[in-house]
Amino acid sequence: MRKNEGRTKAYHSGSAALCAVLIMIMLIAIGTCVLVVTGRRAIDENQDMPAHNVFDTSSEESAPAEPIPEEVKPLIEYPEKDFDFMKMQIESVTAKNCVVLDCTNNKIYTGKSYNKKAYPASLTKIMTIIVALENCDDLNATYKFTKADMKALADENASVAGFVAGEKVTIKDLLYGAILPSGADATLGLANYIAGSEAAFVDMMNAKVEELGLTGTHFTNASGLHDKDHYSTAIDMALIVKYALDNKDIADDFISVLSATEYRTKNSNKNPDGIVLSSIFFERYDGFFIDRDQDEKADVTIVGGKTGFTDESGYSLASLYKLDDGTYYVCITMNSASSGDATKDNVAIVEKYLPAYDLIGETSSVDSTSSINNEISTIDVTPSVIDQTESSSSASDPNLPATIIPDQTSSTSTEGATQ
Repeated sequence: MRKNEGRTKAYHSGSAALCAVLIMIMLIAIGTCVLVVTGRRAIDENQDMPAHNVFDTSSEESAPAEPIPEEVKPLIEYPEKDFDFMKMQIESVTAKNCVVLDCTNNKIYTGKSYNKKAYPASLTKIMTIIVALENCDDLNATYKFTKADMKALADENASVAGFVAGEKVTIKDLLYGAILPSGADATLGLANYIAGSEAAFVDMMNAKVEELGLTGTHFTNASGLHDKDHYSTAIDMALIVKYALDNKDIADDFISVLSATEYRTKNSNKNPDGIVLSSIFFERYDGFFIDRDQDEKADVTIVGGKTGFTDESGYSLASLYKLDDGTYYVCITMNSASSGDATKDNVAIVEKYLPAYDLIGETSSVDSTSSINNEISTIDVTPSVIDQTESSSSASDPNLPATIIPDQTSSTSTEGATQ
């Protein structure tokens, strides 16, 4: 009986083992079927992963490569010398940097160190009104000056047009206030209205510099107050003027502001009769005219311009001229010895080097003698308080960065600039 019991136990043990094996076979078979149905398969850990994106499918086309953006072309090109170009050689000229540019044809007629970096002082305001004109749709819109505005101007000892705290001034009045009396209050008002702050407005000015493709100019403020990182060149300033003339959207307003001899601002809550603004530029030119053929008659129209001065920059002058055929010329003189010398420098250069093709047949004598030798009026060489962008020290700064533009003249000069 015990023997049979042992056989029974062995039978049952063998049956249990067989059942376990059958169950395992069934599980493996079921798992295999699942893998086949779902399309899954085991991945060998030693097998390299596919190089392509695992989410890509063979039916999808590969995405085209993004095009490389083309380099943005500058709005203006640096000019070449005209075939009549002559090296600037007038011993009486005190300006250390100067250039005469044909704005219509983008040609240089003469120059001296015109690509050397210098301090522009209030010539800066030319760019200021350009940026303002381009970014203001309504010149009758107003800006209200604050006490903080006035305090900042007083702390900087900046020249002002005469606006006061609490006064609501039109953008048009601010444009004239910036150019005619060289008012830093006007430039501050423009900057705050257009950009919300002067710092943000200066960013717009430098963005315009980059857009134009100017390589020798950088601004740190909107008025021209001295800063070692606030600089330009004679040729860059000339090209800034050229750009404004070429821009049909702002050219008329730009010329109107630069050419005004006097302007009365709109009646305001603080100045019921407005403010009479007088042009420093035309005060300097009083009694002067351009006489290329020495017949004692004016043969060039003096359109207008902008003065500039700081102790560091010396005296600057941007003068816009026009011939009867409609051609515009700009003469930039920077770092002249005095306000009177700045004017004399400009007139002498233009009389000698401006082309005289339009005078052929009218005279046989077009020489270098300037009408300034017989001045009609006396020019005060003492800077007026209103013309001073800032009071400071040295007349030049060795820390000015080196020029980026290849020098196109053989003459050299100390770097400096004027307003």
